[in-house]
Amino acid sequence: VISSKKMNIIVAGGTGFIGKRIVHSFVENGFNVCVLTRNASKHKTTFSKNVTVVEWSTVNPNLLRDINILVKLNGEKVDQLWTKSVKRKILDSRIDSTKMLFDFCVKNEIVPQKLINASAVGIYAQENAQYNFSVDENSQLGNTFLSNVCIENERSTDIFNVFEDIDIIQLRIGVVLRKKIINLLSLNLLFSIPTPGNKNHYFPWVHVDDIVGFTNHAISKNLRGPFNLVGSDLKTHEEFFKSIIRHKKGIIPWVIFLPNFLVKLLLGQMSEMFLYGPKTKPVRTLSSNYHFKYPNIKDCLSNLTE
Repeated sequence: VISSKKMNIIVAGGTGFIGKRIVHSFVENGFNVCVLTRNASKHKTTFSKNVTVVEWSTVNPNLLRDINILVKLNGEKVDQLWTKSVKRKILDSRIDSTKMLFDFCVKNEIVPQKLINASAVGIYAQENAQYNFSVDENSQLGNTFLSNVCIENERSTDIFNVFEDIDIIQLRIGVVLRKKIINLLSLNLLFSIPTPGNKNHYFPWVHVDDIVGFTNHAISKNLRGPFNLVGSDLKTHEEFFKSIIRHKKGIIPWVIFLPNFLVKLLLGQMSEMFLYGPKTKPVRTLSSNYHFKYPNIKDCLSNLTE
């Protein structure tokens, strides 16, 4: 365990929705935090004065050599049309940023003791979208585009094993619920418009506070390897969407799903994002003694901030 007095953290990808919250939590915990960005001047006012914003091109060992924890969150967003070039960006952005972070450490004489890397539960996704099983962190990995992105992303961090005794932690994150996502989903439901999904598959939701919470937990404990970050009380797609209807006090009590074949026909490869559905269990996360702030969907929906 690293003592809090010595926690000097660099966050790559700290300017996004999850990143800003993680950085804020680090500051509240009294850690020294640097955020890596391509454009430092753009983010001068993004963070409190306690956060140092540095560019990827920085070479300043005197400022940076005491960094001992790396948090890597960056990567091209997946919720956009998967053209050939976008798919290449989704994959390359994750692999390239790992290599860039490694090079940044070398040129700034940083010897990290922990690397916390953002991955996703899509690592378990199956091409046939047949999910009559559950998965945990030790389960067989998938064979879809997104699962390959996750596998290559996690594998890319092996380069950091040149640092002796480093703990590499993979955060396999579920669908991070936000108010705007719920508002978008609820429009379909309130007007009984057919929804892409499968009523018997499980929806891998998580509240952003639990990503923040587990990241801090991982820093304070001796952990390594993969951890599923999904609500511990997972619901099927049907139960999940009905929870949204109840939350929004909708009148129509049912959910209509588009047939699987139609979702695949309309969305092609992207259908894997809507049809994902093994019951994804956070076994290692719970056994690490992490206690979810929002283990059930009702509390999660009632505590979304943006």
